[in-house]
Amino acid sequence: MGKSQLHPIYLSLGNIPTWRRNKPDAKQLLGYLPIIKSSNLGKEIKRQIFHKCLDIILEPIQSFSKNGTNLLLNNKFIWFYPKISTIIADWPEAATFCLTYKSTKSKHPCHFCLVKRDNLTNTNLIKKDMELRNHENMQYYYNKNEEQTVSIESVPNIFWKFR
Repeated sequence: MGKSQLHPIYLSLGNIPTWRRNKPDAKQLLGYLPIIKSSNLGKEIKRQIFHKCLDIILEPIQSFSKNGTNLLLNNKFIWFYPKISTIIADWPEAATFCLTYKSTKSKHPCHFCLVKRDNLTNTNLIKKDMELRNHENMQYYYNKNEEQTVSIESVPNIFWKFR
């Protein structure tokens, strides 16, 4: 498939202090995601491969988040429902995870909200002009084949499976 690199995916608990969470023994390697640089594959196929790999890596968390599991903590078992709350990424990586267009010239370049490109620096926006991207509205545009209107790629996002 051409040259590739691997991007490590770590898991950490969000309810411990940041200084502790950043220590090597406070995070667990879940796996590696491919960063495929081959020009032989189309961009859509690369996106599909990336999200399929992400789906495989996160499947146990998705399963446990629905049903819960026992977690051994301080020699006691507690019933635990894991959630993915944050993914730490730079702008290009966040665009890859969220399937938003990577071009800053797109209509809605932000992976957090649907503010139009020309309004991103406008500090006088009112709340109705600052719609956040979420599972529901991104699935709505995807299912209506209107992905281009909100600058998302035409690939189902694996995070739509999570509650």
